[in-house]
Amino acid sequence: MRRTREEAAATRLAIMEKGLELFSEQGVAATRLSDIAKSAGFTRGAIYWHFRNKWDLFDAICEHYSQPFKQLSDASLSDQEQDPLGKLRELLVSILQKIEVDLSFRRMMLMFIRESSGIGEREVSDPVARFMNYQHQRRLSVIRNGIRRGQLPVNVDPEAASWLIKAMVDGFVSSWLQRASYFSISSNADVFVDTVIASLSALQPVPDSVDDEVCVL
Repeated sequence: MRRTREEAAATRLAIMEKGLELFSEQGVAATRLSDIAKSAGFTRGAIYWHFRNKWDLFDAICEHYSQPFKQLSDASLSDQEQDPLGKLRELLVSILQKIEVDLSFRRMMLMFIRESSGIGEREVSDPVARFMNYQHQRRLSVIRNGIRRGQLPVNVDPEAASWLIKAMVDGFVSSWLQRASYFSISSNADVFVDTVIASLSALQPVPDSVDDEVCVL
């Protein structure tokens, strides 16, 4: 009997949920599609009907669980946006708040932090590197928008600012995941994100030192 479109969509989502669970626990490289099929109660054929391989599944997971933030993210990228850093702030706060209340989204963040760090791998895989670069390019657009709107100094280094955002957010999330009972990430999201945004202005070239006078102490 042919499956309905709704049944196919439900199966696809169930595969993504189980794949996300295993990817976040043991990493993508260590997880086989047969492991996901067995854990989810599907045949390997059902898995391959929806996904070419586990990296295709990885891409689908990233897209699906990032979708709720796309509108806010797109707004911060728009040339017409008057407050790009304000939209970035809303985006980052929303992400941190969702991590604490949404298990699937928390697993997605854990999976991506694990994969993008290269921990346990000789190097970051091509699919992860592509997704990292995609996110990096979007952050660059927001930062450049902020410079054009006068929200950041004109000599801020966009590349450094982009990676600073990733490093600070990943570090904050990782610390909370290790000690979730110690503090609420959602309750501290506003002050943390404000600190991140404020830190961007510091990423400017160091002024040339004045070397024509020597102070002897």
